[in-house]
Amino acid sequence: MGLIDRLLSGANLWFARRTLKRPILLSLRNTFRSKGRLLLTLTTLTLASAIFVSVFSVRDSLYSTVDALLQSWNYDVMLSFDRPQRVAEVEQQALQVPGVVETDVQIQLPVRRVRPDGSESGAMFLFATRADSELSPPPAMAEGRWLLPEDENAIVVDAIMLREEPDVELGDEIVLKIQGRERSWRVVGVSLGVLVPMLHANYPYVSDITARTGQTDSALVALEQHNQAYISTSTIALKNRFERAGMRVTDVQTVAAEREETGTTFSILIALLMIMAVMLAIVGGLGLMGTMSINVLERTREIGVLRAIGAPNRGVARVFILEGLVIGWLSWLFGSALSFPLGKMLSETVGTALMGAPLRFKFSTMGVWVWLIVVTGLSALASFLPARNASQLTVREVLAYE
Repeated sequence: MGLIDRLLSGANLWFARRTLKRPILLSLRNTFRSKGRLLLTLTTLTLASAIFVSVFSVRDSLYSTVDALLQSWNYDVMLSFDRPQRVAEVEQQALQVPGVVETDVQIQLPVRRVRPDGSESGAMFLFATRADSELSPPPAMAEGRWLLPEDENAIVVDAIMLREEPDVELGDEIVLKIQGRERSWRVVGVSLGVLVPMLHANYPYVSDITARTGQTDSALVALEQHNQAYISTSTIALKNRFERAGMRVTDVQTVAAEREETGTTFSILIALLMIMAVMLAIVGGLGLMGTMSINVLERTREIGVLRAIGAPNRGVARVFILEGLVIGWLSWLFGSALSFPLGKMLSETVGTALMGAPLRFKFSTMGVWVWLIVVTGLSALASFLPARNASQLTVREVLAYE
């Protein structure tokens, strides 16, 4: 008899003898009777558990990272114009709209990097902001520093840009083509990115080299209230105000809409990962059902003994259902432990693929408890049919069994 069998027999465990009923001890001992079969079933269910919880951790890490990025946007709405407008006029018009508490400006330009060999990168977006802006403070930085008011040709790139241009490093001099002209920039910082390459430079310097001094092509606006209804109403009022002043608005973006759009994009990936986890859980459930069915066949004479001493149908079924639950709970325990390193690895992989840098890992305790509920139901369901078959065996059928 093995160590586990001796412990669970109750012969050497005072606690088990005093606190556990014999059907429970029988279920626990039978769980470890066929260790090879148990190992195969546990492996599948443990993998399903680990992947399920890891997917929850990746989801929480994604949203935590996106929130960290969007927290650097202290404005509620950004309005872009069809052509450059005077900064003073833009700010004056915006502040006359009820509910507007602060404004700022930006210049947005499509740029391309000119590589040392003369080839050009794909399109990137350069955002020229004021280094000390309260509405557009420094984003979440991966390394280096943010812009200083006295910086001129300093630039902050994001991790997406570094992924697409792997030869660029912090402190390098890079050449960007802006409006057909090539200019040299020094990389002083690297920020986290989202989907597309974004670069940041000082507004005064960019407005000077592009002959847009005192001009802007987009306005950032902070409002008194931040609920969606108020933002929508104020956005319409702002657009109407600008257009009455002869400033045609071509694009409107709200932080809430950006957050929702980014969340939708990531939700597709999370859904695919969750489908994989559910399919693995179904396979594990089917494996558990097969294991329990074989256990019923192997223990037919044992069932007959239980029936002969007067065990009711419910008591016999309970032995096998509890055995299935024990296997499910063990897989939950092992899977929860495995889900931490697996979730961290998945978060790093997904973050590098989508943002160019690992996500800010956040372990999902909710995923652990959700999976406990799922695996409990799955184990009970997988054990029900074998347990029902066991409970319906009669003493006569057992004596006839060979």
